[in-house]
Amino acid sequence: MYIGGFTVSKKKQKKQLVNKFIQIFLSTFALLMAVVGIGTVIYVVVMGNSIGGMLDLSKYNLTEYGANAADPDGKNIFGDKKLTTFAVFGVDEDSYRTDVTMVVFFHHESGKVDILSVPRDTKVKIPDDMYSTIKEKRSDVKQLVKINAIPAYVSENRNEASVAVLESNLGIPIDYYVNIKLDVFRYIVDTIGEIKIDIPMNMKYSDPLQNLYINLEKGEQYINGAQAEQLVRFRSGYASADVGRVEMQQVFMKAFVEQLLNTKNRLNMVNVVGAVLVKVDTNFEHAVDYLIFLDRIKPENFVMHMLPRDPSDKGGSYYIYDYDATKALLDKIINEPFLASENIDEAVIDVSPEEIIDVKSLTISVQNGTNIKGLAGKTRDMLKEQGYDPIETKDYENKPVEKTKIYVPIPEAYAEIKTLFKDSEMIFQPELMNQTHQIVIVLGNTEK
Repeated sequence: MYIGGFTVSKKKQKKQLVNKFIQIFLSTFALLMAVVGIGTVIYVVVMGNSIGGMLDLSKYNLTEYGANAADPDGKNIFGDKKLTTFAVFGVDEDSYRTDVTMVVFFHHESGKVDILSVPRDTKVKIPDDMYSTIKEKRSDVKQLVKINAIPAYVSENRNEASVAVLESNLGIPIDYYVNIKLDVFRYIVDTIGEIKIDIPMNMKYSDPLQNLYINLEKGEQYINGAQAEQLVRFRSGYASADVGRVEMQQVFMKAFVEQLLNTKNRLNMVNVVGAVLVKVDTNFEHAVDYLIFLDRIKPENFVMHMLPRDPSDKGGSYYIYDYDATKALLDKIINEPFLASENIDEAVIDVSPEEIIDVKSLTISVQNGTNIKGLAGKTRDMLKEQGYDPIETKDYENKPVEKTKIYVPIPEAYAEIKTLFKDSEMIFQPELMNQTHQIVIVLGNTEK
């Protein structure tokens, strides 16, 4: 299959679709478990209150929001706060790299949950203060890196570092984080209890190479974690193949949320959370306050989004997000619900993403400042092999030039491109960004 200039194998497509579902599942679980129970466990342990008392929702107003959403003493819990944001991280086995990064937006009044998926290869800029600290110990780290690498660059407070990078690059505040290991899909299902679901057909399939063995019978039944994994991975029996699988996954998600929020699990939420808590790391210590919103969390209120990709992104090792489209999407998620429902004429949150520029998308003029014939053409070919866009070669007027000079519109461009030259100096000219040639390289005798 041909996608965005690349040929993607069917096997890889299958893996990507399954991984996408697992990501949605984990983010949904992380939010629900956080809102429903993690804070309750912490609160009970720290304050020594009785579990029964903490789960008595009668002391909260479950139908109205605002001044009536009060604690037993009549104090307004949330004030004017109507949106809570979570960073959800799914980490690999060593917990040093995030395979899944999502930002979850929970709208208090409507119960709507928007989930923004941030690809693991997204190029982000490390905030200046954090970068200075990292450089003291890791001189090899660049300021523009992949989002999934952030935890590997800091020795402590890895979740907080990842949150800070997300806040800086997306231009939004994030209230809490939830960090969950990716190997817990079956474990979670088994923990909350078997899920009732109607399987539309006999599902039989085996692939020893993937260690995949599916054997499910048609009909309404209760399935455990291992069977749930088989269900969400099965595709060969649907007439519409992957579309059928996605539809089945949505059916499963609805059944999963219903099971998680059933009466038994609600009343036993402390035990449910306690069983899973060893695999979850979070700073959501105020979840008990959010119990008033429990009845508003419904499967149909979950909406998935993908961080928009820059159209000029050439599909290299980085995922470059589109600044304008990202800002528009975040404004829609965060501000539009309030602007539409209330007498508000300005944004609730001023969304201001970091503008990440793909240096390889910038046009380059290569100019020969030496008397070495063919040096500009040779450099042009080298830059093309590295994925850059040299659109011009010419002789520099004021020869000879001793040291290579690289004129750039942003310092990050020089930091990236200087490694390709023996000895050079940067000339910073922001106005180049609006010129035909956005980077000008004047080759000097140091390139002999």
